[in-house]
Amino acid sequence: MKKSVKVRVLCLIVATVMLGGAVAAAAVLGSPYEILKKALLDAVTSRNVTEESIFTMTVNGVLYEKSINHNVLGDDSSLQYYFDGNGDVNGYNYSSKNLTLTSPGSVTASGVKWLYASVKDNDYYSFYRPDGIALFEPEDRNSAQFRFLELLLDVIVGDLKNNITMTSENEIRYISGTLTESQVPELVKAGIDVLLEESVSYYGDTRDVSFDGNEYIYEQIYIEHDVKTVTVWKENVRSMASDDLESWRNGTFYDNTDKVYWGTTYINGATYLSEGPAERVDEYSVPVTRDDYPDNGDPLEIPMRSIVVDYVHGEAEIDRNGNLLYLDAGATFIATDIFGVVNVVEFKVNLRFSDIGTSNPACPVPGAEQLLTAEYMKKHFGDPRMQVYFTLNEDGSINAGSVTDSIYTRDRSDDIDDMAGTNATVDVESAGYEE
Repeated sequence: MKKSVKVRVLCLIVATVMLGGAVAAAAVLGSPYEILKKALLDAVTSRNVTEESIFTMTVNGVLYEKSINHNVLGDDSSLQYYFDGNGDVNGYNYSSKNLTLTSPGSVTASGVKWLYASVKDNDYYSFYRPDGIALFEPEDRNSAQFRFLELLLDVIVGDLKNNITMTSENEIRYISGTLTESQVPELVKAGIDVLLEESVSYYGDTRDVSFDGNEYIYEQIYIEHDVKTVTVWKENVRSMASDDLESWRNGTFYDNTDKVYWGTTYINGATYLSEGPAERVDEYSVPVTRDDYPDNGDPLEIPMRSIVVDYVHGEAEIDRNGNLLYLDAGATFIATDIFGVVNVVEFKVNLRFSDIGTSNPACPVPGAEQLLTAEYMKKHFGDPRMQVYFTLNEDGSINAGSVTDSIYTRDRSDDIDDMAGTNATVDVESAGYEE
């Protein structure tokens, strides 16, 4: 299983426990529970909001993954920032119903930085909603899915009692709660077991055994839980004849309907024709070992036998209108893999919400929305929906003379000199598609 899938599984576990634990921490106070639950559900369906988050995951004290998100969500547009390994902004994606801008779109060999633009038809497309805390549309609040989510939270909370504190200052509510291993609801534990069962699906690999020019023998390996099953196959193949090679190279190989063959097989970088179906000659199962995993240095690549919630702590701030302003949460898990190796996995997440109800991202490139329209694309490129590249003027506005559908034909020294000398600007009153 790929690491990204396992990370998502663990994140889902964390989200379930953190969300349930945070809500449960406030449940003992009655009305604060409803306040916190509503604030959390509003946060995942927010619009016109600026959301910032930092997520870190460590394994045995070593940083395993870190992600930073900064999204500005409006009614008809969004702005998502990208970050480098040092946490500095190194790009963005702006999307509206008419236009998508990505910076940097590409940096060519000569060092010219091109921005990427996709011009859309607002009668057909909607704007891109970036991944973040706002996972749903506000209209989803009345859906059956959301009603189920609320009921699920109520069930998770149950009669759980925690050491919690809740204070209020300047009309801001501060809620803090802690969840220990003994306080984790049985429903959450059962959910973790289900996720673990789903996460240890099989892993497959193919390995060559022998090849004498005609008889090809190979193994297919499948791993599920702690058992490795090896199936040995034999296949008779032949090299391609000269006419086969010619048609293969010119792309007409599959056009020959008179050709009789069972398929193609790739051996040592060459393509062979199968003379018949593969024959299974052996199959056996043995206990799996750590060496059977391609990336055995990654502790989370090994299937886990158990995950125990050791500690969860969260703090939240909610304003007078019930909006979630801040959430700082952390959790520690004890994960034991199928070989009995114990790993300590720690998650930390910090969320901040600002400009609630007023966020409305503007296009970060002055003049781009006025110039890059469907009409302009139709006139200059023959199609109202196009993907183009452009450069910026010194003041950060779009260089109208640089718009091209291929940076490879424009990235020549004479063209770059021409564009630099032109330094074309956009008249926002008449831009659109006029020369």
